[in-house]
Amino acid sequence: MSSTRSSASRRGKREMVATQDQMNLAQLPLEQRDYCAHNLLKLMKCKRDNWPNFLACKHERHDWDLCEHQDYVMRMKEYERERRLQLRKKRIEAQAEAA
Repeated sequence: MSSTRSSASRRGKREMVATQDQMNLAQLPLEQRDYCAHNLLKLMKCKRDNWPNFLACKHERHDWDLCEHQDYVMRMKEYERERRLQLRKKRIEAQAEAA
């Protein structure tokens, strides 16, 4: 049980870095308003400032891609954790009923 508490404290609550006003001003589509929106805003600004040399923004693109990948991995881990907890709960309830 103690390992569950320590892992929960390590996860913590995620917070948005980009504000709603910033995303509205940048006209970000709803599907791109995620925890990586601040990196996307930096990428969009870089592309605008360096037009037509879009290759100057490879670092910003890499940061955004990395953030999106890490977000995906974190969501999948959380999904699997929740799924396992539900299965464990059902198994414990079934054992209690059988006893």
